[in-house]
Amino acid sequence: MLDSIISERYAKSLFELAQETGKLDRVKADMELFLELISVSKDFRLLMVSPVVRPDKKVLVLDALLSEKVDGLTVKFYKLLTAKRRERYLGGIAKAYIEKYKEFNKIVTIEIRTVSPMSESMRKQVIDLLEKRRDITVELVETIDPTLIGGFIVSTGNLRYDSSLSHSIKKLKKEFEQNLYIRGI
Repeated sequence: MLDSIISERYAKSLFELAQETGKLDRVKADMELFLELISVSKDFRLLMVSPVVRPDKKVLVLDALLSEKVDGLTVKFYKLLTAKRRERYLGGIAKAYIEKYKEFNKIVTIEIRTVSPMSESMRKQVIDLLEKRRDITVELVETIDPTLIGGFIVSTGNLRYDSSLSHSIKKLKKEFEQNLYIRGI
């Protein structure tokens, strides 16, 4: 709980600073780079959370890895984090920043699960329909799930629409189990 509060506060401050300096897109790319580095390198993750490694050594590693690849604002930001001993929250801050960026730019991530890959024209139709109806930009994440048998499941945030054949079969089974007329035979 405390982790998310700290991450949100730092992400909000970074977002506001990036907005003031006109670097929203650049800092978002930097945050994506941090997330990629954290997900790919176990050593990097362990370094960031280690209380044994001094902050100045962590800054040296971050500089060696990133100073040429990220914006100056991001460099100042990770130096501030390490000085305040908050570098362990870097992943959470990066995620929170990206969420703030998406919210600000009306970008909504929508996941669609299907049995087989959608055609390019179908993907375009789905995106166009959603963007026109809600005045948003859609980031479509497609997942292949053969257990659906047929149909699809669309989800975003805490909303979910299940139009899969497996879901329909489960609903029918439940209805038959609760059918008093058939059970009495």
